[in-house]
Order: sequence, then structure tokens, then C-alpha cells
Amino acid sequence: DMIDQIFIPTLGRAHNQITFDNMSEVAQTITTLVVQPKEKHLYPNYPIMVLPDDDIGITETRRWIYMNSMNIKYGVFDDDLKFIRRTPGGEKSKRLMNNEDWFYMLDATSKWLDEVDFAGFRQGNLPPAGKPFIDIAAVNCGFFFNGEKMPDENELDWSLPVCEDIHMVLQLFEKGYTNRIWDEFGYISKILVEGGCNEWRTLDLINNTHAKLIEMYPNHVSWNGIKENVMGGDFKKIKIKWKKMYTDSQVGKLPI
Repeated sequence: DMIDQIFIPTLGRAHNQITFDNMSEVAQTITTLVVQPKEKHLYPNYPIMVLPDDDIGITETRRWIYMNSMNIKYGVFDDDLKFIRRTPGGEKSKRLMNNEDWFYMLDATSKWLDEVDFAGFRQGNLPPAGKPFIDIAAVNCGFFFNGEKMPDENELDWSLPVCEDIHMVLQLFEKGYTNRIWDEFGYISKILVEGGCNEWRTLDLINNTHAKLIEMYPNHVSWNGIKENVMGGDFKKIKIKWKKMYTDSQVGKLPI
């Protein structure tokens, strides 16, 4: 039982796309970089899929992957990730994932996707949760989906240019879809590195999109303070009630 395919959308990082290189052989054999036509010549040594157009943005890129994967179990990873396994009681509390870890993780995730609708990793630099996985939780940067269970692409709103991960997960929970997130395995990402979305993802754009999410989901998303000196200004943080979004979706379904 295995995940069928993993996609890594990448842009502006031909010499700094680290995710594929940080995956083991068992994972690389099912992984494809998703690139824009203008960059396809930059990846002679990688398996690639070419998007229909240049400069369509990350949300449209994800939408394209989603539309083309409705009949498989698949992953979508950011292009700047390293992957760790937590080793409680071990010499180090975590280490980089090896080939056996990948094999085990992909097999287990595929089985999960028969029970839940989508899955993913927790951030590897968060304090450990004390259990291998968590149900109904935040996920970004590293996703898995059961394409056969996902709602039709036109049932989702793809209008936000950034924070597309957050928006998608909120929508899926709101519709009553379930997820499971690894804590035993995690990703490490250097946030806001050159290339990728940071060619155009400005602080204002992020802050405005956060405001839009609060407007769209006032009962589930709220302001949560400011982080200073991010991209030369104040990054306005948000807090999201993930579990409440899911439990609220179930309220209307309870028998009276």
C-alpha cells in the first residue's frame, strides 16, 4: 500500500530546490517537480510536470495539481523542506528521515487515507505532541490527499493568492472532511527564503490576506499579535480554531 505520487511545485529555486534532494530513494521514485514552462529547461536531471502557463501563482498551481489528481492518493510538498523523525528516548530527540522511515511513513499514510480524507506533517521544530499523530489539526507545507474522497475543485474557493494552505484546510474542515497529522515525522522549513512565492509575496499581501480570512471565518480565525521585523515590517499573526471549525461542521448533522 503506497502513496501513488508526490508533487513539488517549485519556482525560482532551480539551484536551491532542496525538498527532492532531501527525500530518500523510495520517495524520489514517486516524486515529480511541477514547474512553469519558462523553467522546464532548468531541470534536466529531475522528473518534471510542466504547468499549462507561466506566472499563474501558487494557488492556481495547487488547483491544477488538485484537478489532475482526483483518482489517486498523492502528496504536495513545498520546495524548501527537510524531513525529520522524532526519536523519543534516543540519543537525539530527532534525526533526518532515512529510507526505512520513508517507506514506513508512506505506507502508513496511504492506509490512513482509507480512514481520513487528507493528511500531512506537523512542523518539526514544534515541541513534540507526545504521540505519533494528531487527528483534526493544522497542516501546511507537506500534505497528502485521497483524491477520490476530495470535493470537486469547483466546490472550493481558490481566490486567495497566498495562505492557500490555510484556506484550503479551513474549507475542508468546514465541509466535514477529516485529517490526520504526523508528529512522529515532521518537516523543517526555512520560512521566507529567496525564490518561490517570495518573488511577489509581500508583507502587505500576507497581512491583507490574514484580514480577509478573519472576515471570511470570524468565528474561527482571529488576530494573534504581531511579529516585528519580518520582511521589513510588522507581520500580523492569526490564530485559528481548527478543531472548532470541524466540530461546528458536525453540529448540523447530529440526530435530534
